[in-house]
Amino acid sequence: MIAGKIRAALLAMGTLLLLNACASTHMRDVPEPIAATKPAENSATLVLMRPSFFGGAIQSSVYDITTGNSEFIGIVSAGKKIAYEAPAGKRRLMVVGESADFMDADFAADQIYYARVVPRLGVWKARFSLEPVPASSSELESDLKSCTWVDNTPASHDWARANIQSVDAKKAEYLEDWEKGSDKPFIARDAGQKARP
Repeated sequence: MIAGKIRAALLAMGTLLLLNACASTHMRDVPEPIAATKPAENSATLVLMRPSFFGGAIQSSVYDITTGNSEFIGIVSAGKKIAYEAPAGKRRLMVVGESADFMDADFAADQIYYARVVPRLGVWKARFSLEPVPASSSELESDLKSCTWVDNTPASHDWARANIQSVDAKKAEYLEDWEKGSDKPFIARDAGQKARP
């Protein structure tokens, strides 16, 4: 009986250590940011989360490419989430792993929106997609609870600068085909929820 409890405790500790080993060392754990519940004036917040642990050893980096430049949002590891505050209006986002994939959004001010970073099989390592999650989704609460908050550090920004050529090459390689596709992920203005007062 005691041996079984010890075995279970060791298994739980091993699982936690494994999950922490999969997290990016460039990001830091943080408490819930203010932007996650209340964006700045004329802005919206997009919560990017990665509840799936499939491909957990591979990191996914996310960018806002609305202006044509690849503006670094952060690294979203398995079991992590990040709050991205953006101006209201139309945005285009990109997630990068082995390849690049994209999602469009039309944000209303004072709204909170959600999207999953979804791993899928790649040739050499995981590829990722962005998947809108309506605020009305029955899975949203469990997805949010399964992830902990992270934020950028000087190390994550250094990593982004060091890898920008590779990121932009993937954007150039994959964006044109994505734009020709018919089933593009999109976050509509009414898919969010009103920010807290």
